[in-house]
Amino acid sequence: MRSFFILFLSCFLTSSGLYAQETQMPRFEWPDHQVSAIFKDFLKAYNSNNQKKISAYVQKYHTRPVRMARRMQQLFTQYGALLPYQMTVQRKDRLGLWFLGKDTKNWVEITLFMNKKGDKIRGTGMMRGMRPKGLLPPYKAMAPSKMKAHLEAYLQNLSKQDHFSGAVLVAKDDQVLFEGAYGDRNKKKGLKNNLNTAFCLASTTKTFTAVAIAQLAEKGKLKFTDFISKYIPEYPKDIAQQVTIHHLLTHTSGIELDDYKPFNQAVQKARSVEELLKAQLKYMDHMNENRRKNFKVLNKHDYSNENFSLLGVIIERVSGMSYAQYLEKNIFKPAGMNRSFADYTKLAQDHNQAMGYTFYDNDREFNPEKRQENTAFNDVIASPAGGVYSSVRDLYKYFRAINTGKLISPKMRAVLFNKQTKVFDFKAIEAYESYGYGFHIQQAGKLKNIGHSGRKMGVGSRFEYFPAQDMYVIVLSNYGFPAHNPASHIRDLIEPND
Repeated sequence: MRSFFILFLSCFLTSSGLYAQETQMPRFEWPDHQVSAIFKDFLKAYNSNNQKKISAYVQKYHTRPVRMARRMQQLFTQYGALLPYQMTVQRKDRLGLWFLGKDTKNWVEITLFMNKKGDKIRGTGMMRGMRPKGLLPPYKAMAPSKMKAHLEAYLQNLSKQDHFSGAVLVAKDDQVLFEGAYGDRNKKKGLKNNLNTAFCLASTTKTFTAVAIAQLAEKGKLKFTDFISKYIPEYPKDIAQQVTIHHLLTHTSGIELDDYKPFNQAVQKARSVEELLKAQLKYMDHMNENRRKNFKVLNKHDYSNENFSLLGVIIERVSGMSYAQYLEKNIFKPAGMNRSFADYTKLAQDHNQAMGYTFYDNDREFNPEKRQENTAFNDVIASPAGGVYSSVRDLYKYFRAINTGKLISPKMRAVLFNKQTKVFDFKAIEAYESYGYGFHIQQAGKLKNIGHSGRKMGVGSRFEYFPAQDMYVIVLSNYGFPAHNPASHIRDLIEPND
């Protein structure tokens, strides 16, 4: 699922005196470059969020105007209005700038590439999920005592502009600094999100699967070095006798089939973890990048849901319980998580779950005019790769249970949080990410965090722990990408590289 990673990169109210005092940015000076004038027109059209103005801009400057207009509108649904902050690259044929969301307070780098004649933009690069190098707004870490008032104003503003719907929790050690819920969990019924609303976690589910495997390892029921042939003998032997549980946990196996549409459809319709396995077996010959022929373990990070589906099979076969039953008994119950669901039969009976909303229709066509329910994109079961539902309060209990030894030993926790494989290394902006066993380890300037994120149509989650500050940041959204805006802004409040 390399596309997930690429997408992730491409992965305060102005009326408030507090905001104005803390986040004043230096005046941006446009560089003396041929692209600057075009960039100014880009920003003017983009910030208008007006289809006619965007169309006029792209027709004038871009070689692929229809595609670029759609990308600009998609970006606006994620970031809202942008402010130029810092130049990143300046060459004869290109200009790159960092932008900060005026209200969302999230960073995006945009680079415009000129054609040879210098009269048209031949390409546009957009990098999401990172932040600029060096000292950043608010220029000084915010004291925990100020977090509540600040985040209340910030999130109320985002909700008012329809840039966020969901719940947020920030805590330090055992003290909750802020928690709040915004927007609707069901627009048709007029039901609001609250702090106990259960949201789909998407890929943050992978942490549960990893913790379950770690528990079984501590009980001596499996080893990370075991080949998967020991537990899934029906899997093709030339693959299963090479791939270990370690490879699955780190996304380094090379098993990946999500480029093949019939496989994805089978996964979405699967009614059990065993049916997820059957889908892999049925479509094995359609492995991404023609890897099936002469298969060899990849031994480098390539994000793949298929790895964690296989881990779910192993959990069921080793424990003798369904994946949902295992999580309920061995994670939810001991951690005190009473608003978490891995069994969709029980979820269907619950009246406080969030419906997801997306700007994409059932045919995956983008429509910026209206959010619609994401039911067409939902799975039938809680996949071990991305189907658990939970609340912000429960996820805080969960991470605290991991860190305090309730679910796994401190020694095993260190194994899960250890850097097992490199995801990326961007030295120019001091951004690094590694993957442990089901958890990412990220470094952005001075700031390190451990956790996971998740995103699919109408679903977004950020689940992060900052060890140096002993702080937890949990953001769940039923709007998808907008979960990343509060999480990224809180990251800057915790450590702006001061």
